[in-house]
Amino acid sequence: MADTLSVTGIVLAGGASRRFGSPKPLAHFKDQSFIDLSIETLTPVSDCVIVVTRDEILQNLKKVKSKTIKDVLWIKDVERFKGNGPLAGIYSAMVRKKADYYLVSPCDMPLMKSVMYEKWLTWAQEHESDCVIPVINGKVYPLNGIYKHTCIREVFACLRTKTFKVMEVLDRVNTTYADVEKNEEPFFINVNTKEQLNLLHGTLNE
Repeated sequence: MADTLSVTGIVLAGGASRRFGSPKPLAHFKDQSFIDLSIETLTPVSDCVIVVTRDEILQNLKKVKSKTIKDVLWIKDVERFKGNGPLAGIYSAMVRKKADYYLVSPCDMPLMKSVMYEKWLTWAQEHESDCVIPVINGKVYPLNGIYKHTCIREVFACLRTKTFKVMEVLDRVNTTYADVEKNEEPFFINVNTKEQLNLLHGTLNE
């Protein structure tokens, strides 16, 4: 990372977790909460990390004394776009902390590695991309990847017109779609239900 380059990590942890049945950021994998794992993934590649979340989750993290609670900036959606999904979370972090690049991560991929963000950040600079977004067998992962500060204009424009799909922003800017290598695919396993989490525990224990 260049000395003059500012990089902020964004963990999106404000979802309702309806399928999971309880706040997913507080779920544990290998004795760490999902949200702690997400923060640890972004920290080595970022100057600072912002977690966009809800009061319920933050209060619970304080109760369990999460080890990362003091190491990051905890925010909620800006009031104007409160509850409007991941795009609102990305925008809220962008307006809270100015940076050259933002590394965006969901909080439900406990196997994700910092090396992926290092690779994408390099690509963003080499290709002068506004966004670098991973793709596996044609499936796009818009909540993982790199967003340049210039994207904020289109993010705001979409939110203002009630267009809440992240893909719409990607279509409007210079986006590089990065094919994920076969050995990297397990990093993208996302957990939506408790059954999936139990299966992941079981698979790794075999």
